[in-house]
Order: sequence, then structure tokens, then C-alpha cells
Amino acid sequence: MTEFINITSVQNDLIKYAVKLQNPKFRKSEKMIFADGEKTISGFINDNIELEYLFIKKENDIYKGANAKYVVFVTDEILKKISSVKTPSSVAAILKEPDISDSIFYNLNKIALFENIKDAGNLGTILRSAAAFSIDGIILFGDCVDLYNTKVIRSTAQNIFKLPILRTSDLSFIEKLKENHKLYATIVDSAKDFSKCKFEDKFIIAFGSEASGLTEQLRHLGDEAVKLAMDNNVESLNLAVCASIVFALIKLN
Repeated sequence: MTEFINITSVQNDLIKYAVKLQNPKFRKSEKMIFADGEKTISGFINDNIELEYLFIKKENDIYKGANAKYVVFVTDEILKKISSVKTPSSVAAILKEPDISDSIFYNLNKIALFENIKDAGNLGTILRSAAAFSIDGIILFGDCVDLYNTKVIRSTAQNIFKLPILRTSDLSFIEKLKENHKLYATIVDSAKDFSKCKFEDKFIIAFGSEASGLTEQLRHLGDEAVKLAMDNNVESLNLAVCASIVFALIKLN
């Protein structure tokens, strides 16, 4: 049952905690997520995502449909204090980080892997496109931006919890996945274009960072190298744009 709390001081311990969760190291240690923004939180409420705390002004009645343990009525000053953007959000939330087991990936068909992706906006857009085009799961491999960075969450347009996302640096896990999944490695100088691929029932499509592409270890694991052919001597696309096009091609395959 939801409990209701009124907080009026920016010095309140819960408010301080919400601010601290925007520090990646602290957030990871707590396994909690801070999110803000009307569109993001409304999406969580519509999808019945369980919230630990919902911070909101009393006159904003979207809390009435929320699956929240605590609804915390706050002031504009507090919303400004905890907001992750310059223009304060009208609503914010704290929720538990989902516990994603690597074992579920063995049963997924369409998996996209991203290695060493660093741009939060790109990652958010990629996750949104993956959900839109029915990718079954995402693997973030290596040194990637924090998945639950507030910019990543906003960029997903409330779609961050619509598919399983695993963070790992365990190469042996990828090798084991390959026992039942074909690994397509995206490599700029490959001779084969995505549009010519007939994807296996179970596969992994691997993308590297915009700066460096896939590392040698993942290139060598690839069963097939592929690229997205482009016209007019365009050498490359933004990673999120490229991945979104590939996801759409896979859906149409």
C-alpha cells in the first residue's frame, strides 16, 4: 500500500540521497536508479513499473495511478534541487535497479551487443530503437557508459525497461552464447552488406564504439563480418542511427 510523505526542506535526508544517486559510483553501490522528467515518469507509471519513491507536487495528479511505495509531496525548491537538468522537472522517482541474469540470454533469438559505447544520448536512442524494432535483448560489453545515467534514461523516452539489458566484460559468456547464436561483427571494411544478410534464428549483432569500432577480441569471435553500405562517399554514420537502421532491416528480414 502506498504511503504518503510531505517534505518541505532541501536538507531532508531523502532529498540528499536523491541528489547523491546522480553520482555514478554511489548509484552503482546502492543498485538504485534516479530518474526525472514528466515523460519518463509517466511512461514508468503507464507500464506499471514499481517505484520506491515518487517525488511530485500535490497538484500533479499522475501519482494516483503510480505503483509507488512512497509518494513524496515536495516543493518547487526541492524539485529544483534534485533535478538532473537545468530546467527542473515537475516529477522525479527513485527505483531499484533490475536484476538481469545472463542465463536468460541463451533463450533469446535477436541479441544486439555494443562494445565500449560511451555516449549516453546514443545509448538511450539505441535502446529506444531496439524496443521499437523487437530486438530481444541488449548486451553492453566492456567499458560502457552507465546504463542508468539520467541522460540515457531520458533518451530512451521511457523505454529502458522494455527489454533485458546485460552489462558484462566476460568474453567466455559471449563464447558460450555462440554455441547457439551466430555472431555478426559490424566492420566498416567488410565486403558484405546488411541488406544481403539472411539472419539465423538465433544471432548476435555486434557493434563497436564510434571512435574505434569493435576490438580485435570480438572481431575474431565473429562468424561473419558485415557493414551498412552507404552512398555518396559517406564514410560513417552516428552509431545510434546505424544501429536503428540495422534493427529495422532485421525486422523486415
